[in-house]
Amino acid sequence: MKSMTFPVALPEDFLRELREAARRTNLSMADVLRQSTKLGLPRLMEQMGVLPVTNVNPLPEKVARKLYRQTDDDVEAVELFMAAQSKSIQE
Repeated sequence: MKSMTFPVALPEDFLRELREAARRTNLSMADVLRQSTKLGLPRLMEQMGVLPVTNVNPLPEKVARKLYRQTDDDVEAVELFMAAQSKSIQE
């Protein structure tokens, strides 16, 4: 098994809890940390953002299809902006 050592700073009270868990379970501190991480990771992902967080509701499908079918009206402005860029960047 490939592994990596990762130093982590822990508050004293949390460290005491880890030591107590190691004592009660007869596991090493490293095993307690590994198992805690493995058991808690799915919950972390569930609560902390597997899905993007947004404050607006998505467009209804009918509206989105109509909107994205329209051609961009800023093509000319984009082309002018690109032409004004430094020639050394484009070359």
